Amino acid sequence: MLKKKIKKKLMSLFESGDCVRATNNGKWVIWSDLHMGDGSSRDDFAPNGNLFYRVLVEHYYEKGFNVVLNGDVEELQKFSLKKIVMYWRDIYKVWQKLHQKNRLFKLYGNHDYKLSKLKKQPFGIPVSECMKIDMHHNTLFLFHGHQANYFSNTFRHLIDFILRFVATPLGIKNYSVAYNNRKKFKLEQRYYDFAMQRKILALIGHTHRPLFESRSKIDSLKLEIDQMCRLYAKSGPKIRYELEKRIKDFKEELVKLQKRQKGKYEYASLYNRDPLVPCLFNSGCTIGPSGITALEIEEGEIRLIYWFDSQRSQKYFDMAASPPEQLPNSNYYRVVLNSEPLDYIFSRVRLLA
Repeated sequence: MLKKKIKKKLMSLFESGDCVRATNNGKWVIWSDLHMGDGSSRDDFAPNGNLFYRVLVEHYYEKGFNVVLNGDVEELQKFSLKKIVMYWRDIYKVWQKLHQKNRLFKLYGNHDYKLSKLKKQPFGIPVSECMKIDMHHNTLFLFHGHQANYFSNTFRHLIDFILRFVATPLGIKNYSVAYNNRKKFKLEQRYYDFAMQRKILALIGHTHRPLFESRSKIDSLKLEIDQMCRLYAKSGPKIRYELEKRIKDFKEELVKLQKRQKGKYEYASLYNRDPLVPCLFNSGCTIGPSGITALEIEEGEIRLIYWFDSQRSQKYFDMAASPPEQLPNSNYYRVVLNSEPLDYIFSRVRLLA
């Protein structure tokens, strides 16, 4: 019964007349889960606020990207909208400029659901629940990802009350899905099945876990290690020396991630299906301990991107397939974690789904 309700909800969302439509008119960057607060110590966005502002202005705005904010932009379950807008006013001004150029698309999630009820939006920037990007008869379907969470949607007002007046004053983290592997798995599996049946790409947020071609970070690390081991067997001494170092780094990262699962590693490898259909993507979040993740679309290619502060993390200088790119006059770097041509991805979706 619940599965039918969720499937009906997703079908209704996909076919909704309120779902913003766009065509592939250039470059795109997709962010989700900013959770912007009031700039205080309780504001999870604050540690990466300057990083986000710099890359927004100096990279994406200047280079002509369209920007999609895919839900949970404002943390309205903890802070008032007035305080959020007041503290992060400079970011809103950039968004306003993008909106005036028809380059900004803002969707709402469960933490900023109240925006959908407002008659007047901050800086006149409209919000929607979903959007579609049409690319040569193929569809990218963007929505936050809370829609298949029955409990969250049914008891929204009760959750808001508990988070604002109980959890927040006590300093309790409120991102239940982001910290629960079982819930992540269930939600991602529902969206994976929906996207596979429709033969589309679903781009979500909500779980804070970056996904590329339906693979989690653990899945991607295992694949990378396997590919490097295959290459090692065919290589000479000099190449083998470099590969040994990279395999060691990737193995240590994999073990570290597996330990974080706390005995629930089965949920890290999402679907355990063969063949895996590359129909689900997740932009991750902007409140990571060292930086922010995003999805980029440019020149017919989709990429999973990580922007990080080199003063807080150095690991991607050794682990990245290509050297990180520095944002001029800063300690901030951009690294491509995964990248594939969209034509290739859509071909696999059509043939494998």
